[in-house]
Amino acid sequence: ALQPPYSTDSMEVKPIMTRKLRRRPNDPVPIPDKRRKPAPDILSESHGRAIVRCATLVDKCCFLNAFSLLFLASPSSPEHLPATPAESPAQRFEARIEDGKLYYDKRWYHKSQAIYLESKENTKISCVISSVGANEIWVRKTSDSTKMRIYLGQLQRGVFVIRRRSAA
Repeated sequence: ALQPPYSTDSMEVKPIMTRKLRRRPNDPVPIPDKRRKPAPDILSESHGRAIVRCATLVDKCCFLNAFSLLFLASPSSPEHLPATPAESPAQRFEARIEDGKLYYDKRWYHKSQAIYLESKENTKISCVISSVGANEIWVRKTSDSTKMRIYLGQLQRGVFVIRRRSAA
């Protein structure tokens, strides 16, 4: 039986021969194919745990800092508690925010306006309104440039009272 010159039943894999030709003098130098090696694991497991601990501490510090800003006037006072039914309706003030301005006690207040901020403890703080948000205002004390957030509810309940101050 004659065997055809090309046989399909042979599963032999023959290596492909590549020939390297000499380089001509004016041809550019070929750039070898560099494969990137995987980066070694620089951080050990203990480093990873330390990073997680640091991130947790940063989160806690940010939370505590924001929490202390809310109750900066007097941490021991019950300002943060909701209004109780025992408070008389006469103590409520009209306060609302429209178009980036605060309407409070029949007057409009805006950003960068000089005011006095009075609290229940009869403390009078000289401030400047630094921003007007959706349901709060931020004020900056002129004495030490610290900022405080005052919520509309606190103004409505009389926790804080705002008075105009001349800009001079």
